[in-house]
Amino acid sequence: MRSVTINLSFEKDHKEMKPIFDPIQYKITVKTNWNTVASEYHYNWADKKIGPFKSTMEIIKLSSIKPDNKILDVACGTGVVSKEISQVLGPKGLLVGIDLSRTALDIARGSISYQNSIFIEMDAENMGFNFKFDKVTCQYGLMFFPDSRKVLESIRKILKHDGVLVVAVHGLAEDVPYFSTIMKPVLEHIPDIRPYGTPTVHRFGNPKDLESELSGAGFEDVIITRHDFVYEPGTFEEYWTDYMNSTANSIKTKMESYGQEIMDKIKQDAKKNASQYERNGNLMFPWTVLIASGINH
Repeated sequence: MRSVTINLSFEKDHKEMKPIFDPIQYKITVKTNWNTVASEYHYNWADKKIGPFKSTMEIIKLSSIKPDNKILDVACGTGVVSKEISQVLGPKGLLVGIDLSRTALDIARGSISYQNSIFIEMDAENMGFNFKFDKVTCQYGLMFFPDSRKVLESIRKILKHDGVLVVAVHGLAEDVPYFSTIMKPVLEHIPDIRPYGTPTVHRFGNPKDLESELSGAGFEDVIITRHDFVYEPGTFEEYWTDYMNSTANSIKTKMESYGQEIMDKIKQDAKKNASQYERNGNLMFPWTVLIASGINH
């Protein structure tokens, strides 16, 4: 999933480490990480429309896309939302997808046959368009932008009057245990694994925070709906392996640098946390998603 963490700046001794949040390095790491995990993310998660990716169709419904609309999909990733959008648009429509990951964009291009579509490697905080869109979508990207307010304000500038923005974010830690089951013990045993101020997956998991962010950027008639899904990652061992190779990919090396004893403690605590979600040997995680829509009046 889109849970990514930046590289850290360390002193020579772990005891003296002083991680500093650097937005530029963060973006470089996000880009590198997504170029690595995009294929697994797409084919094992997003394209199957399982768990949180059942929200894709909810985004499409809320967007009320018309065949001649010009649509921008921000942080489009491997194109799961873009693909659904393309199936609604007609010959007069336009689909533009932007993302930092070139690998993800290549997957998006290969999965979408809509003629009037273009995918651009672009930083959402530095968008450059000389025309306006009817609708903008963003699935699981808003919480990871260092300056999310800047992104939202930029989106308003390229939205037509009465244009609509629809975004999806993950819920709070207690409502998305897929992330917190492992990350909680990681943070307990390695509290400096990420610098203070690093964007987190649960950043807008509180509906009030999400509403405030959109309203603060100038969007009106903001509506937020909660959607509860279920994700089954298999056994704990399968879940652990998947998490380490995807969600925790960018911090795995740093975690392992603390030694096997720490890794074993993290895994042991995570297994204990996961036990409450176990059914007949397999895990069943509840997964809350918030979807917000706002209008550019």
